[in-house]
Amino acid sequence: MKRLMLASALSTVTLFGCAAEETDPGTPPPDDIDQTLLAEYRKALPSMGQLGAKAPEGSAASILAVGDPALYPTSSYDIATGINGAVTGIVQLLDDVTSIQPTIFNSETNEFFWGPFPNEDGIGYVAAYIREGRPDADFQFEYALLRGIDNDVAKLTPVIWGGATPDAENEDHGAGVTLWDFEANRAFEEEHNPDFANLVLDRGRFVALYAAGQDENDPEAEAVYVLATFRNFVSIDNPTAEPANLDYFYGHYEKEIKVDFLDWEASFDVTEPADGLAENVGVRMAFLNEGTGRAEADAAGGSLAEGQEASVVECWNAAIEQSYISFDVLEGGETIASAEEGNFADCGLFTASLDDLGVPSLDDVDPGLRAILDEVARNGVIAE
Repeated sequence: MKRLMLASALSTVTLFGCAAEETDPGTPPPDDIDQTLLAEYRKALPSMGQLGAKAPEGSAASILAVGDPALYPTSSYDIATGINGAVTGIVQLLDDVTSIQPTIFNSETNEFFWGPFPNEDGIGYVAAYIREGRPDADFQFEYALLRGIDNDVAKLTPVIWGGATPDAENEDHGAGVTLWDFEANRAFEEEHNPDFANLVLDRGRFVALYAAGQDENDPEAEAVYVLATFRNFVSIDNPTAEPANLDYFYGHYEKEIKVDFLDWEASFDVTEPADGLAENVGVRMAFLNEGTGRAEADAAGGSLAEGQEASVVECWNAAIEQSYISFDVLEGGETIASAEEGNFADCGLFTASLDDLGVPSLDDVDPGLRAILDEVARNGVIAE
């Protein structure tokens, strides 16, 4: 076994604009490619519909107009933006290079291959493939975006990797996993780029496992689930920040109404003013038709005494105006401090807890599955 450090970075986004416009001498004419088969393979690539995170839509329109915007829907925009930034990078990079005609099709491996194309905006070459998975693989297809210092295919290193079983009828349905490894991209630049000392690059890894389709118990309903993880992430926009570790579980269930949910966990300083001690924070929320909803948050560790836990419940209306909020500090399971604003009855449906309403949470996810994603996000993918 050898460890493949799978990577990608925003710096590679510009690689494909020029490469895609060039006609590689080895590229077969369109008539030599089975376009129906190619379209089937391209469906393996992830879409924003499969991976994108939602926040209550009312926030965007109402947050500047209402007198008291709800706290957690507002803050969820930063969470959704962080997730969608990674997702957009993966989707766009893969689409940029695979939207052109493939260079070759290998009938022995059932693989479409693009490139290698010279990187006119940086060092080395870029390439991509989509191929059938092995008979014992978890997914029907696998794909990768690759970087290399020259055009030797044997030396190419994956920079985005994933596997998927698409739905032939709906491009936003299916199941898969995708990995964006900023660390390997950094390692590639460090090894090959003489100007590495002057580069600012993202750090860490992002991995997401997703499933979307009709509810097996109700074909008229759509269910979408995404489990995503950032490990040791430092954004290119804030390179001096402490590495962040975040776990997300989000998605929606839609029939007559649409219920979106988001559950995330992280460690950071929530004290105001900041005291440099990171609390373990969890925030869970659900909202109806991208509006009315409820959030439940908790924090422990950090500035809180041993055995203490802070708990918040918030409700909001369709305009994303806060209708109720409560704050409790518990010690040994007993409330030692409490405060609230608003009328709890105004929560309506959301007077019931998210557990009682059956809203999915990170606690519902198999711990073994979370451990696998944690391993991949920390160390990359192990390949045979």
